[in-house]
Formats: sequence, C-alpha cells, structure tokens
Amino acid sequence: MKRHLYLNRNIACMIVISLIANMSGSMILPLFAIYVEQFGISAFRMSILFSLFYVGRFVGGGLAGRIYEKVGAKRLGLSLLIAEIVCMLLFPVAESFIILSILRLLQGLVAIGLTVFVRVTINHISTMENRGTLNGYISSSEGAGMILGPLMSGVIVSYFSLAVPFYIVALFSCISFVAVSRMTFFFNSPAQPQQQHSLPQESKRKTMLTKQLLLYSTVHFLEMSAFAIFLTYFSIYATYKLHWSPAEISLAFTIIGISTFVSAPLIGKISDILKDRLILCMIGLLFIILEIVLFLWFTEQWIVYLGMFIGGIGGASYLDSFYSQLGDVIPEEHRSLFIGNVASFSELGAMVSPLVAGVLLERFNINAPFYYNMILVFIAIVIQYFIRLKSQTSRNRPLA
Repeated sequence: MKRHLYLNRNIACMIVISLIANMSGSMILPLFAIYVEQFGISAFRMSILFSLFYVGRFVGGGLAGRIYEKVGAKRLGLSLLIAEIVCMLLFPVAESFIILSILRLLQGLVAIGLTVFVRVTINHISTMENRGTLNGYISSSEGAGMILGPLMSGVIVSYFSLAVPFYIVALFSCISFVAVSRMTFFFNSPAQPQQQHSLPQESKRKTMLTKQLLLYSTVHFLEMSAFAIFLTYFSIYATYKLHWSPAEISLAFTIIGISTFVSAPLIGKISDILKDRLILCMIGLLFIILEIVLFLWFTEQWIVYLGMFIGGIGGASYLDSFYSQLGDVIPEEHRSLFIGNVASFSELGAMVSPLVAGVLLERFNINAPFYYNMILVFIAIVIQYFIRLKSQTSRNRPLA
C-alpha cells in the first residue's frame, strides 16, 4: 500500500515536471517580438536565440542520459530543476545578447534533460501492463504545456511586466523541486548483482543495442524533422495560401494541443491492451499524413481544423507508443542513455529539416515543404513496419 502511494506521488510529480518543461520552452515564443522592440535585438540575432534552444536540446539529451546512469534519477531531477529556476529568474534581468544566448542554450539543455528524466523514470516505474497509460499521461501533460506556455505569457504580459511569466514558471519549478526531493524511487538497485553474460553473448547484446539505437533514432529523427517543418512553415502557408488571420492560425495550433491533451491517456490505455506499440506508432504517423493532406488539398476552414484535430491524435499515438516501446524492449540498465541519445539525435532533425524545407520552398512553391514532410513520415512508417515484422519473428529473443 505504501509503495503504491509513493508510485502515485511519483507519477503526479512527473506529470507536473513535464508540464513545466514544455511550458517554459514554449512560453517565450510570443515574447520574441517584445525582446526585439525592448532590447533592440536584430532579427538575425533573434533567430540565433531561437536556434540556440534547439542546439541545447541536441547536446543535452545524451548528456542527461549519461548523468542519469551515473548519479541516479533524483539527483538529476533536482539539478535540472535548480537550473530551470536559475534560468527563469535570470531571463527577465538579462539585457545583453550574450547573456540571453547563454540562457537560451541552458533552457534547451534543461528542457530536453527534463524530458529524458521524465520518460526514463516513467518507463522505470511502470510495467508492460501500464506503461502506455503512464506515457499517455506524460504526452497529455506535454500537450497542455505547449498550449499554456504561449497562452500564459501572451496574456500576462498584456497586463503585467515581461518578467511575470518567468517568475511563475520559477515558482512552479520550486514546487516541483520540493516534490522531487521527497520522491521515493523503487528502481532496481545498481548494487544488486546483474546476470553475467559470456563475452560472445555480451558482444551480441551490444551489437543488437547499437542496431536498435540506429533504427529507433532514425524513426524519431524523421518524425521530429517532420514536426519541425510543420511548426516552421504552417503559419506561412496559412497566411499566404489560406489567407488566415493570426487568431485563426493560433486556433489551429491550440486545436492540436487540445487534441493531444485529451486523447493521449486513452491511446496509452489502448496501447497497454493491444500490447502492440509499433502498430499504434504507425497509425499515429498515418494520421499526421492525413492532417497534411487535408490542409494541402482543402481550403475550407472546418476541414483544416479537423485535420489539426486528427494530427493531434496522431502525435499522441506516436509519442505514447514510441516511448512505451523503448521501455518494453530496452533493458533497464541501458534505458536512460538509450532514450537520451534518441532524444538528442531527433533534435538534429528539428534543426536541419526546416533548412531543407526552406530551400524547397524557394526552389519550388509553398506546398513543397509539406510534400517533403509527408515523405519523411512515410519513411518512418516503413522503418517501423520492418522493426515490427522482425520483432514478430524474434519473440524468443531478449531484445525486440
């Protein structure tokens, strides 16, 4: 009974931390224009600030995974929350471009670090019977954070100073710090004797893990590449092709976030019942393709909004099932570093693919980035199909 109470407290804490991580990363988006006006930062330097966040995410994923292995979950979580608090408190008083750049880089490191911390911890404290459901709660929390971040900062700065949204996130981070400090973890202790393997077996396990890392990292790289293209170019497409207002574009992104928030726990439950995570990953990616098709081939607003809603479900289905799949097939002793490396590699796609899509836009037309987007998603589906096919023929092996 006591163990169950601790686990419920840990899960609630992970949900709040996930909310904070996504809220703090997205809340600065509406504030960029204010920074340009208030501090006289050029558009080029503002783009550097925007990019540094993703550079931090790229560097931080594998680093967080390694630190998780070395110092454990609680110490990593507390360190990241301290860094988050410092970052949020310094943002409002930073006036030089150099300091803002350092803070933006740190913000990216902390954001991906908290993501790795939460996803690895959830996979550690869950079982194959409830892993999808718990990852669904985390995806739902991420969707809520992406909605609340820009909404909160945009509304608050209309009535208060630029500093207030950052101080609110710092307060939430302080509360989370206290909660994590009181968490009790029931992971397998690293001090416990591990099963010994012969050298040929150990070599085979390492080779298999390397192959898995390559396959799953490629899938997530492709999906995050597609997501970054959508985030970068949909506003441009909606403005110049659909002739939408900023409010109508904001509503589209809000629909995606609400759809993810509502559907993620249910999809996670379905994932646990079906015990077939990869098929739900593929269905989720097919929903994302359908979302793109609807806004490329139709101009009616309600159809495009329907596509956004379907895309939100697709994103939830993919993320829930993807991280649950990693928890199922990757041994606990390798899980933190594995998930950290997968997360880092995916951020490289988020940095590079929008540049490729930009070249396609200039060379062809405004539709070209989204056809490229669909190609990336389709390749991810094909890879997952072959992973699933191979896992079905290798059920007796320790790793899928």
